Amino acid sequence: MRVAVIGGGPSGLVTLKYLARAHLSLDCDAIEARLFELEDSIGGAFTHRAYEDAELVSSKQLTTFSDFRCCADRDFLSATDYVQYLHDYCSKFRLWPSIELGAEVRNIQGRPPQGYVVEYAKKGGEVLRWRCDAVAVCSGLHREPNLPTIPGLNHVPEVMHSSKFKAKSQFGINKTVMIVGSGETGADVAYLAVNSPTKQVLMCHKDGFHFAPKVAHSAYV
Repeated sequence: MRVAVIGGGPSGLVTLKYLARAHLSLDCDAIEARLFELEDSIGGAFTHRAYEDAELVSSKQLTTFSDFRCCADRDFLSATDYVQYLHDYCSKFRLWPSIELGAEVRNIQGRPPQGYVVEYAKKGGEVLRWRCDAVAVCSGLHREPNLPTIPGLNHVPEVMHSSKFKAKSQFGINKTVMIVGSGETGADVAYLAVNSPTKQVLMCHKDGFHFAPKVAHSAYV
């Protein structure tokens, strides 16, 4: 059996690993799996859409895979540390030979039981095809930015989606910054904004929100 895995983020890598080793624990023949990643490196959003001082909101105990624990001293990994962990994961389970980097999947044709043909392009423009029996789509939830439709937004001097935000220097000096959304990324960006030479920082959310420390310093909390 041959399986194509689309996406080289955490979900794609762990899918590749379990497919490659399925025959060791299940009553099945060895599976030939190949992972296709658009970028030149693995890691997904943690590599290509991370911002300055980004830190995971879940602890290393919850985030890392049960078959390969992280030995870092800190409980909450930085994006850089987590990407290094993913690289170590690929090396530990010898996944690199099955990973195609710089491979843009352009088309998938077919249906079961006949199988599928994955058409992908390499960085140099060469178009290749790989025939397989199944496809695992692991391209992630955050590949395409979602910009809300807000009347008058076109009159704002600068509008930036968080996927384009990399460093607090982008806030400029003595400017008013409004952050729409109060999720994990919104909270991180707000923290960077208030610690920058901005004039004012505003957060907007239609339902309201509560902030709490990531770590409780008291054992009685």
